[in-house]
Amino acid sequence: MTILLGLFAALAWGIHDILVRWVSQKSNIFSALFLVLLFGLICQIAIVAVRGEFTTIPLAATGTIIAAGIAYAIAGIAIYKAFEIGPVQLVAPIVATYAIVSILLGVLQGDALTLLQIVAVICVFAGLYIVVSLANSSDDDASNGSRLHAILWASLASIGFAATFGIGQTMVQYGPELMTILATRVVALAVLIPVMLFLGAPLFAAFGQWRILGAMGALDALALTCVLVAGNMPNASYASLAASLFGMVTILLAWIFLRERMTPLQWIGVTITFVGVAYLGGQ
Repeated sequence: MTILLGLFAALAWGIHDILVRWVSQKSNIFSALFLVLLFGLICQIAIVAVRGEFTTIPLAATGTIIAAGIAYAIAGIAIYKAFEIGPVQLVAPIVATYAIVSILLGVLQGDALTLLQIVAVICVFAGLYIVVSLANSSDDDASNGSRLHAILWASLASIGFAATFGIGQTMVQYGPELMTILATRVVALAVLIPVMLFLGAPLFAAFGQWRILGAMGALDALALTCVLVAGNMPNASYASLAASLFGMVTILLAWIFLRERMTPLQWIGVTITFVGVAYLGGQ
């Protein structure tokens, strides 16, 4: 059951990210992100209500939730910008390396790396090198400058998601996971709105695509719920391992539906990357 929940989360997040790529080419990315977070918040409220987990959050959790919300908002902006600029085959593997960032943050805090973790990290970097170098040589539709910007935004998204999940792990001590995640979404929206007003981005510019954006919010909320529910089951790490493959799902969908070109060597690089990510995601 934990593996099935993780695989469903990977499928949901994979579909979500391919829709991010599609929406980012059609709409104002800030407006799209705002509406996805808003619809996701509505779905999260519904899930919390069904599970009967509405509770007050202790004041001691406020700082942690604000930090997680800021990191989540930064990660959301970064991933939308990355998919707006670069192809899925380049962006998705980099975003998925949040598992490596989490491991490295643990090392800075005194955790020791096992031999298998070191091998997995090397696999991820080797796979990324193949993916990035081949994307530079084969993607004729983008300039070197735009590819670099896509890499930088995808890297920022990876760091943002690692920070969000890392901070989120400390929030569970304050109450039900779904309630703290709901509060994190509220903070993310509160961070995003002033940024949009400062940039002059209209909040509802993408409302014409509300069906797709609503589906994206629901997919994100359901995927997160699956991972959290699996966390209370035996072998919970299996769910995290399976869910970490969402980037591979995104790349497959881009290859099928967006007709993004993939050479055999690119497939090898992507596979090596996600083998490493999957192992680290289950740690």
